[in-house]
Amino acid sequence: MKKILYTVALVVMGITASYAQKPERAGRDNQTPEQRAERAATAMQQKLSLTADQKQKVQAIELDRIKKNEEWRKADDKTIKGKLEERKAFNKATQDKIDAILTADQKKTLDASRAEMRDKMKDRKGGKGSRGPRPGDGTPPPPPPANN
Repeated sequence: MKKILYTVALVVMGITASYAQKPERAGRDNQTPEQRAERAATAMQQKLSLTADQKQKVQAIELDRIKKNEEWRKADDKTIKGKLEERKAFNKATQDKIDAILTADQKKTLDASRAEMRDKMKDRKGGKGSRGPRPGDGTPPPPPPANN
């Protein structure tokens, strides 16, 4: 009887552990760049009330951005660090292309959304979260534990 109980407990623990290992964004990993660009354009269409023509143009710009980002992700870490300025310039150019498509009201809404997103990212990158300060943020490391 104990063997059966232990076996059942082990199976339950194994199943629970396997569910805990699932990635948070499993749905995004399985999508093609075209599907992600469509999703981004649809979200922008709903938020900004884009016309069909505007949505099509935004989708093409997003597809270009997604493909370029995938190329950079696949690149070597040293290459990524060396091309940081190139990525920033590309992202700025992408924003400018999208801004050129939008009306003045749509630009205001998008700018407000971007500012909100920037604030959220600053909160996340602040290093003041549950993990404490990050290395290299100007705070000295904690002293070593005292051995008694």
